[in-house]
Amino acid sequence: MDALYLIATLKPRHDKLVEAKAALDDLITATKAEAGCEVYDLVIGVEGFAGSGEVNLTDWLMIEKWTSRAHWDAHMESEHVRHLGEVKDSFLREPTEFRFYTSI
Repeated sequence: MDALYLIATLKPRHDKLVEAKAALDDLITATKAEAGCEVYDLVIGVEGFAGSGEVNLTDWLMIEKWTSRAHWDAHMESEHVRHLGEVKDSFLREPTEFRFYTSI
């Protein structure tokens, strides 16, 4: 069974950054305790060279690694993901884009 790698692109509303971060922090805490979750990190882009200090607040990326697709599927049915689904439209300006990867 191959590990599943996932990059989710989140586009928060510029006037709702604090609310978006708080909701995602709750999701991250609950998710990191799930079986099969190996990596679940929220990152933002740094423009130019690393460490330049210029942060791109437009797109946030959730970098994920799951032991298997079945673990990710179970995660997507969890109560904390359901809750996020109920509130995300209040702080995201577009639907989340998911890109899936596996080892080669």
